[in-house]
Formats: sequence, structure tokens, C-alpha cells
Amino acid sequence: MQVAVCGNVRSSDLSAPKLDFHHIDGLYNNQITAFCQDDKGYIWIGTNNGLHRYDGEKYRLFLNNGDSSSLNSSRVKCLLEDSKGMFWMGATDGLCRYVSETDKFENLNVEERYFPELSYPNVIMDLVEDTVLRQLWVASLSEGLLVYDYETNRLTPFFAKGEETPLANYPLHSLALRALALDVQRHQLWIGHNAKGLNYLDLKTNQVYNLPLRDQNGQDVQSIVALELIDADHLWVGTAEDGVFEVDLSQGSPAVGRQMVHMAGQKYSLRNNFITSIYLDREGHVWVCNDNGGLHRYDSLVEGFYNYVPDNSPNSITNMSIRCVYQDRQNRLWVGTALEGVDVVDPYLNKFYHIRKTHAKSLSLSNNIIRDFHEDERGRIWIATDGGGINVYDPNNESVELIRWDDHIETSLSSDAVLTMLDIGESQLMVGTWNGGINIIDTETFEVKRFLPEKTALNSVFELIQDKDGMIWATGFACGVQRIDMSSGEVQSYRYDRQNPNSLKSDLTFALYEDSRGDIWVGGEASGLYLLRYENKNRGYFEPLQFNDDESFDIANDWVAQIIEGKDRRIYCATSSGLIRVDSETMEFERVLEEKLPASDIRSIVQDDRGDFWFATIRGLSKYLVESDSVVNYSSRDGLQQGKFTKNTFYKSRTGRIYVGGTEGVNYFDPAQMPFNSFAPEVYISGLKLFNKKVLPGDSTGLIAQHLSTVDEVVFDSDQWQFTIGYVALNYTRPEYTTYAYQLEGMDNRWNYVGHQTEATYSHLPYGSYVFKVKAANNDGVWQETPASIRIVILPPWWLKWWVIVLEVIGVALVVYLIVRWRTLNLYRRERRLKNMVKERTALLSEKNMELEGLNKAIMDQADELKAYNDALNEMNEKLEELVQIRTHEIREKNEKLTKFAFDNAHRVRGPLTRIMGMIALVKKTSSEEKKFWMDKIEESSYEMDEITKSMGSEIEEHLKEE
Repeated sequence: MQVAVCGNVRSSDLSAPKLDFHHIDGLYNNQITAFCQDDKGYIWIGTNNGLHRYDGEKYRLFLNNGDSSSLNSSRVKCLLEDSKGMFWMGATDGLCRYVSETDKFENLNVEERYFPELSYPNVIMDLVEDTVLRQLWVASLSEGLLVYDYETNRLTPFFAKGEETPLANYPLHSLALRALALDVQRHQLWIGHNAKGLNYLDLKTNQVYNLPLRDQNGQDVQSIVALELIDADHLWVGTAEDGVFEVDLSQGSPAVGRQMVHMAGQKYSLRNNFITSIYLDREGHVWVCNDNGGLHRYDSLVEGFYNYVPDNSPNSITNMSIRCVYQDRQNRLWVGTALEGVDVVDPYLNKFYHIRKTHAKSLSLSNNIIRDFHEDERGRIWIATDGGGINVYDPNNESVELIRWDDHIETSLSSDAVLTMLDIGESQLMVGTWNGGINIIDTETFEVKRFLPEKTALNSVFELIQDKDGMIWATGFACGVQRIDMSSGEVQSYRYDRQNPNSLKSDLTFALYEDSRGDIWVGGEASGLYLLRYENKNRGYFEPLQFNDDESFDIANDWVAQIIEGKDRRIYCATSSGLIRVDSETMEFERVLEEKLPASDIRSIVQDDRGDFWFATIRGLSKYLVESDSVVNYSSRDGLQQGKFTKNTFYKSRTGRIYVGGTEGVNYFDPAQMPFNSFAPEVYISGLKLFNKKVLPGDSTGLIAQHLSTVDEVVFDSDQWQFTIGYVALNYTRPEYTTYAYQLEGMDNRWNYVGHQTEATYSHLPYGSYVFKVKAANNDGVWQETPASIRIVILPPWWLKWWVIVLEVIGVALVVYLIVRWRTLNLYRRERRLKNMVKERTALLSEKNMELEGLNKAIMDQADELKAYNDALNEMNEKLEELVQIRTHEIREKNEKLTKFAFDNAHRVRGPLTRIMGMIALVKKTSSEEKKFWMDKIEESSYEMDEITKSMGSEIEEHLKEE
């Protein structure tokens, strides 16, 4: 047996793969012992005080409460779901299985006759299913090797012979078994126990064999706690104090190979030798858990282990003592700690990684406000911070070195507020600061030289670029654009000049960019965009670019944060009011993606290696997929920082990794390897309430006889008019962002999208049959194709039930029959009465007829008399008509006389009246002496007129008397 020296020279510099451990809170007990995922997708977590079933957000706790249908013990040791979907649990007081139909546990115990003198409980340590023999192998710490037979439903000692106790001829070295491993290929069951060596059982012959285990000192190894077949030919054996042994199964008989133990000074050895469990995941990684040694992952490249222990970083493992590891069906790694609950390594959890100022010793920034990035020749990322100098981050070893200002050292930075960086070649990095001018740093030695050209305004520098001619261009605080000739030290200043129409319109400039033609683009602070063409560089001829035809589409007042040239050779400008795209050939502008981005204030922009654009806005990051013309938005729920991103901080490294800075540090990601959770969550009907009270199987409501998850239909009486259906989606990656939609077929015409709501309540539904359906989408918006469903039947009220309706129909028919019968009898009786009445009336009518004949004769006589009277009246009428005609003629004659009289007298009156009017006119014109004469004349005419009037009155009076 050889002791493995972990870590060879060739690969001794390899770092452990980065794992982000996400801690899960809320367990009733944090001492984790086992994990298992059932066929529905629930994660079962065994602890030292209770069994938890986890759905991603809530735990359901199962305890031993003294009931035979509860757990036989709350101290869980192992968990297993077999190929039949049965869920098994081994605990400190025996074996039990979960019955989903009743939502209860069934306990299985070894018959007492096999161990009559056993005074301590049957502690079950491990379970293995044998699908060939249709058995369940059980490792007991007190009763040895047990076997459960599916056909007989019995748990018995494997080595019992008839009525004998297994102790009579027990071939194993110990009854205290701790671990099992089944080699299906060789039909061998490996057995680990507390005694010396290792046993294995030949399942064909039932023969037990012993394989001695000895350490490097030749001492027998005891207390095997873990067994795992890591491939077809190798078995790993974990011990309580002697590390891990490897058994080679490829030869005719098993042979012990190397021993892997802790070795001082060996980087890739185990941290200690106290093994708690070994686990092989689906990717072939072997995980070894240590007591007080953290978590180990074996790597054949280094022939040793990567070790994960707690540190001060936010995503480190939480505890030094690890009890178990488990990989679920979506490849999440569940890590059970001895004292601090569960950590999960979720490959879909964080799309973005975050570096910030923390209390961690290994990886922490000096300041969280980020201004710029640079990648040096060694792949290190230089991070410019506003107040913390420069942080040199090495992605290979996750370390950070600082370059800062020190007032006592002349070769230190001139300011800790570093705003921009520029690679000027030969391992030289030009650094622009706030209120400290320009520094040049040797990226190999970190030596700093202060570069402060005389007579320049570059005290605070915002942006530095180098054109294709080697000239340095800079923008700064209120200094326009400056051009620096590094060879001569000459500085050319381009500033606002009122007398020069071709100058900048403002000295407030920020962004700089040289395109593929060599043209310089300048973005101002609320002063728009300028173009300095290559041929105009020496003249400083700046062309202001504005949307003059439409004031609402003007860039002149925008803050241009960043300018880039896309792979389509068009210019893209990130501005405070949106994304501007410029065709550099035609100089045509357009504002793009207005409706698709979550915010118009764009801080930074970059194009990845695939050609897609990334935008940093005040509301997170957005990815524009050019091919599909669609936008995907990301926020803090995807791992982004909570703070706002700073302007012009996107940076793409040579590997394609993208960095972006904000007010809470750095986020970085690889667009080509960004995780996407493609697993649609399974949805289950999880609960039922009646009038807001939980319904249980077999309770007084009578609604369900077994657990709701196994029920296809629920029938409600008419008086059970309000119910609530609960549902759950099993999504373990950011489950708080799982969204739901439900529909009640027969009532709802469309799906109800209800966000994260996990209940649906209905009341006063019309009687009938309905189908409730619910579906869910995971954190990345992937919807389940087949919704969960349950049939809902609402019974009609008692008066609408079929038997009541039948009785009602029979009753109505009987009533109708009785009414018809009664009516028929009445008609018969009435007919008889009518016949009698007809006879009597006939006789009476004969008598009356004779009387009527007498009366008729009298009436005829009276008619003759009336005819005579009528003739006399007709004669009188004729005479009256004649008199009326005569009288009418007389009246007409008198009317004619009266008309003639009126006409004649009208002329008589007109003469005196005319004379009076004329004389009045003359009086007005004559002297006072003549007035008396004319007044006399007027008096005479007045008397004349009076006589005529009296005469007319008398004639009319006589005429009236004649009438």
C-alpha cells in the first residue's frame, strides 16, 4: 500500500475551481446528516432533529411525535428513494418509509426474536437498493446487515438461518455497520464497519470475504465510515481517522491501492484525515467531506484535492465540518454542514460575479466606486477607483494588489481618485486622476512617474485615448480637448473660442473615441457630440452634430457618456437620454431601442465577441441580441450590484470576459458562458382550504381521503361554496422569482398571470364540473409545458338533485291526474244539471213565447201611430226652412243699406275734417291778428262735423230698431 503524495510539480499552480456557496436559512435544525431528491423533485433534508421536505421556499418538518404513523426517530441518518419511487429513511431507531397517499410514515422493525437481548435501538446508517435481487440492503449500527424483501414486506437479518439468531454464525467482523456500496457489475456488496478491515459479500454465493486495510505504519485501520464506487474499477473507502483508501477492483481479486491522507506542506492533500462521507457526482467529480476540514474535490490533474473552507468572502462555504454532499437532477450541489445548515452550489444562480470592498482578506477592493479598467500582458485587471487608487486584480488566484497615493512617497500615485487609464505600450500605463494630473505606471514593477506637462489644464482628467499616429488625446474638467505629443512633450489645446465658429461649443467635454477611419469623436457634458475628422486634426475643426430638423430629437443637450464603433462600422453613443446611432458615411442620426431598454439614461456600452450589445443603465444591465432584435434585461436578482453603474466603465478582456463598474464595486461575466436555467419547474397542487381552513385527508369535511398530491378530483357540496387551492413549483434557483399562472376551465376564459402568488380562491361557483390548471415559470422565464391539474366538481343543492327532481315529477304528475279526475267528475255532474235545466227552461220558453206574440201585435199598432206623427213633423220642418230663407234675404238687404250709409257718411265727415286740418296749418303760419278769423272757421267746421256725427247715430239707431 502506498501513501499518495497529492500534487505533482507540473500542476502545482492550479487553483481550485471557483464555487459560489449559497446559504439556505430556515431549517428547524442545522446539523445536516443526509439529502435526497424524490421523483417529484422535492429535496428531503435529514438532520439530527427532524426530517425536512423543501420546495425551494418553504420547509415541511416531520418529527417523531409518538404516533405510529410519524417518524420512528427524529434523528435522521440516511435517506434513499428506490427505483419504485418509495422514499426510505434510516434513523436512530429503525427504518421507515413515506407513504405519499396517506402522507404518513410506515415503520419497519426487525422481529424481536432475532435479537432478544438487544437493549439499545436499531440505528440505521446506510441504505442500498439491489434491483437485481429486488431487495433493500440495510446497514445497522446494532443489528448488522439487514435486508428488506419487497415481496414479503419484511425486514430481517441477512445471515439468519431459519429460527437461528444471526449471531450464531455471523461471518462479518462486526455488527456495527456504517457504510454500504453495491458493485452491480461484479455482484458484490461492500460493507464498512467499526472493526478492522473491510468486508464484501459475493451475492452469487452469499460468501463473505475480508480485505485488510493498513495505514502507512502497518497498523490495522478501523471504523470505515464511507464507501463509494468512483468508477467501474475503483472503490474509495473513507475512514474516521485515516483518510481515504482506494481499492482496485480491476484485477481478479480486490487490492488495496493508495492511501490519501493529510500531508503537511502538500497543497493538494486532504486538510485532515477525519472523513465523514464520499460522493461521486454525475460529472465524475469525487467529493470528500471532512470533520473540521471543509469540503474537498478530487482532481486527477493534480492527483489530489481542492479544498473549500470558510473565509470572509460572501460566497464561501459556511462551516469547516461537512457531513454530506448531494447533487440534484439540475446539477446543483447540496452541502450539509455539521452546525450551520445547508449550502448550495447552484450553476444557474449567478449570471454575474461581484467584486467589492469587503472584510475578506483574500479578495477585497479598496474602494467601491469604479471608473475604468485595463488588462495588462499577464491577464491582470487594473481597476481604477474613485478614492481608493488602483486595484490590480489577478483572476487566476483571486488576489488584489493596491497602488495608492502616499504623501510621503514621491513615486506614489498623485491622487487616489483615478478616473481613466490608457495603455501606451512597453508595459506603460498612463493614468488620469482627479486633481492630480497624469501619472505613468510600469505595469511590471508598479513604479509610478508623474507626467505633468507644463502650461496645461490637465489637472483633472476624464478620458485618455491614443490615436493611430501615436498622439494622446485627453478630456478633463472644463478644459475642452487636449492633444499631447509624447515625443516632444508639446500640448495642443482645443477649447471653446467665441471668435472661431469651428471650435468646440463648450469646454465641458467627457467622452473620446477614435474610429476606424482615424476620426476623433468627442462627447460633451450637456453639450452634445462633435466630430474631428482626420484631415482636420491639426486645424482643430470640430463639427457639432445635432438633430436640427427636430428639436425633440436633439443630442445637443445630452451628456454623452461613451462612444464606440460597432462591428457594422456605425457609431453608437451612450447618452443621458438614450442610445444614439450614427451612420458615419451619411452622418444620419437615429435614436434606437427606445421602447426596449428599461431606462433611457445609458451609462456605458460594449459589444461582445458574438456581436451583441450590452448596455449599463440606471436600472441594471441590458443585452441587445442583434440577430433576433430582442433585449434581455438583468437586475440585482441575477447577481448584479445594487448600486448605479458609472459612466464609461464597460471593458472587454482578451478572453471575452466583460467587466463593468458601479458605485458598489465591479461586476464581471462571460457572455459566451452565461448560465441559463432551462429547467421548467414542476408544479404540484399542494394544499386545499375550505373557508380558509386547511383540509386534511379523512377530516370532517369529507373532501379528500388521501393526500391531495395523489387526488385527481375533489367534490364539493353546494354549501361548501368557498375554497382555496394551493400550489407550488419546485424551483431551487432564486425561487422568489418563480411566477405562476392558473385557470379554472369552465369559468376562466384565459390564464390568470399572478406573479409569485401561490393560492387561488373561488367562491359561489355555479354547480357543475371544472378543471383547475396551474403552470409556472422559473427565474429565467422558462414556462412549464404541461400544467398541473385537478378536477373540481360542485354538486347542485338538494332541491336540484336527480332523485329530488324525479320525486317532483312524480308528485306533479299525481297532482295533475287528481285535478283531471276531479274536473271530469264535476263536468259529469254539471252536464246532468244542465239537462234538467234545459227541460224546465223549454217549458217556460213556450209560455213566454205566447206572451211575446201578444206584445208584438201591440207594438205594431203603436208603430202606425208613430208614423203619422212623423209625417206631421216633416211638414212642419219644410215650413220652417221656408221662413228661414225669407228672413235671411231681408237681413242681407239691410246689411247692404248699412254699408252704403257708412260709405256716404265717411265722405261727409272727411270734408270738415280736411278743412279743420288745413286751417290749423294756416293758423301756425299767420299772425296773431288773423288767428281769430281762422279759429272761428275751425269752430264752424267742428259744429258741422258734430251734426254729421249725430245724424249718423240716429240713422244707425233707427236701423237697429228695424232689426
